Amino acid sequence: MLDWLNDDQRALRDMAATFARKEVEPLAVQIDRDEHTPDSLIAKAGEFGLFGLYTSPEYGGAGCDLVSACLVVEEVAKASPAFAGALTVQMILCPKTVEILGTEAQKQRILPKSASGERLIAYSQSEPSGAGNIASHLTKLVPEGAGEGGGWRLDGSKLFCTQSAAKTYLVMCKTIDRSGKEGYGCIIVEQEAEGFEVLAYEHKLGWRGTNTGPLNFNNIRIEDDGILGDISNGGIAHRAANTANVIAHAATSLGCAQGMFDKTLAYVKERRLYGKDMYELQPVAFWLAEAHAKLTAMRALIYANAAAFDRGALEPAMGNVCKAWVCDTAFDICARLLQLWGGSGIMDSTGVNRYMRDAKAKCIAEGATEMHYAIIANQLLHGVGTMIRPAEK
Repeated sequence: MLDWLNDDQRALRDMAATFARKEVEPLAVQIDRDEHTPDSLIAKAGEFGLFGLYTSPEYGGAGCDLVSACLVVEEVAKASPAFAGALTVQMILCPKTVEILGTEAQKQRILPKSASGERLIAYSQSEPSGAGNIASHLTKLVPEGAGEGGGWRLDGSKLFCTQSAAKTYLVMCKTIDRSGKEGYGCIIVEQEAEGFEVLAYEHKLGWRGTNTGPLNFNNIRIEDDGILGDISNGGIAHRAANTANVIAHAATSLGCAQGMFDKTLAYVKERRLYGKDMYELQPVAFWLAEAHAKLTAMRALIYANAAAFDRGALEPAMGNVCKAWVCDTAFDICARLLQLWGGSGIMDSTGVNRYMRDAKAKCIAEGATEMHYAIIANQLLHGVGTMIRPAEK
């Protein structure tokens, strides 16, 4: 299927598969049950260099392409979609946002520790007033004093912050610059900042290994070096990072469905039902064949578009197509395959129902399916959206 991969990409995929099998799989049920990823696994991922795969070498990363990053998160997701989702945010969205928007000083301060896994970064956008709809957001950064160096103040709240156990937070918010111009910016907030609160973590249906919780910003003092990119458009100028992120999250959903398929296929081959091998029942064989066909189509869609992104030739809204269709299809596959486990499937002891729950969570996390279809519709009907060029990465 992916016979066009180069030797480096194949080696990275094999490394990720080994990591997933030896380090992630033994902890996968525990991660789901405890709603927590062990520090030992985070440290091990750092030792393998996974957090820095997509970060440029000058900042301690490997500088790999998006195809390689997708190969890695797909393999990890076969064992634990929850951990793979957290890894995707840490590997792609957060560091690439800093790399696109940041000054050299900001990059040197943040990225090497991010690449090593020493300091995790969170990305915070959703708000109680309007989820991911930035027009309705209320969190705001305003100037504190006149003139450069006068500082800023941040007030507001966020919901559903991914990896809210992080040390550094990238906060998207409305802004007012010193001339009174309104915009939407990206602000760096450190966990120890006075007035910053991480509230109680949420208990979730799926994706439990990634801590998720609300944040409060109570008149936090922000210095000039805490603003990432242009104060008026930093919150939207890192679209290449967001696009890479949604394609990679589609790859985690693919890995989730593939992991469920692999376990189900092995289970069906071992089980006898009504006096014959279970796979001899025609509906069972057809369900497996249908799942395989969909997995094949999902993989083709993701990697064709990841490769296009790496060439700077990704068509508008195709990242949204990957995220919306793949995540929904992955959930459909997992829900159907769970039926083949019968009563065993709904028992936590088998460790398979977490795939269905994680797949459903991914239909909402990183932009709900409906939001992505709204973006696709705008492109189809109004031509809203442009191709991402290499210079923007």
